[in-house]
Amino acid sequence: MADFCTVADVASFLQREISDAGQVASCERAIGEVTAAIKNWCHQEIELVAGDVVTFDVDGRRRKLFLPELPVVSVASVVEDGATLTEGAAEDYQLGVYGILYRVGAYWASGIQVVTVTYTHGYASIPDDVVGVCTRAAARAFQAGLRSADSEGVPGVQAKSLGDYSVTFGAEAGGGVSEGVLGASAARMLLLSEKDILAKYRVRGA
Repeated sequence: MADFCTVADVASFLQREISDAGQVASCERAIGEVTAAIKNWCHQEIELVAGDVVTFDVDGRRRKLFLPELPVVSVASVVEDGATLTEGAAEDYQLGVYGILYRVGAYWASGIQVVTVTYTHGYASIPDDVVGVCTRAAARAFQAGLRSADSEGVPGVQAKSLGDYSVTFGAEAGGGVSEGVLGASAARMLLLSEKDILAKYRVRGA
């Protein structure tokens, strides 16, 4: 599974070179963590996944099943209670918009783990706005790591001097309201403005 941005994206955003092996590893870790956070918040993989398999429990008389990952590119097979169904308006099922799978002329069979769907979903290229959110969030996490390294892991350091060595401490902003002083871990993973951008990819109630 690919991350949603690259070290080069973060370096370009920060307008600095990231070539030191340790810093590259730190940036890659930040990117991976942000990618996971975006997926978790959206309840979606977002990237293209071929041949994914999902099995449904069906209760009652239902004509629609909602495939959990969007957008749906294609449906390879649908197996209902052991029988392979055929797609088509005059056949067994049809794929509608928003990942809705319609049963044609009947209800889906009721039962536990009774309908299995194999399908392809996601984007062949990660959308630019998702790349942008991942880049900015990863840059924040990367910068927090740099600040932590500079202060040797001590939170709240605002200034240092060499002559008669001194350190100035101050209140360090936390990750959000009432989150306290958390040092490098205070870097918020996703800002509210970034969640607004990602909202169109989010599946609620998943």
